Amino acid sequence: MSTLQQRPQTSSPLPAHSPGNRWALGLGIGGLLVAADTFVVPDPDVAGLCWTAGFALLFAATVVVVVGHVHARGDHLSALPTSTAGWVALTCFAAGAALLFTPVGELSLVLGLVAAAAGVSAVSVSRERSLPVIMLPLLSGTFVLAFLLGELLIGHE
Repeated sequence: MSTLQQRPQTSSPLPAHSPGNRWALGLGIGGLLVAADTFVVPDPDVAGLCWTAGFALLFAATVVVVVGHVHARGDHLSALPTSTAGWVALTCFAAGAALLFTPVGELSLVLGLVAAAAGVSAVSVSRERSLPVIMLPLLSGTFVLAFLLGELLIGHE
């Protein structure tokens, strides 16, 4: 019997208005506002801090939404991945982190995006409930997004 067949299947829709969703919305709006301060703050050091803090808040909002989704469908969080997509997400995250400061560091950006996509797929399609699969690949995806948008919108001097 597969892991998906062992878990209880819920036929009721997920609640749309839970306290976690309100927290996530507040964190997300706060993250966008703090990241947007980057463009109005004259000091480059403070602007960089605003950019980083804004994306940290967006990451926290994403984790709150995903953990709330896992709890809403009746699953409990676990430590180890329970699906193939979860293992793929963690493996891509680990490989991307290992390659980050090597001569092929650009490959870590691609692996970060693949890890984030596999993590979202694992949670939504494979009913993954592993906290490391939820947090680490989403962290790498948030980092890649912040880095790429920072290079495109702000650049460096």
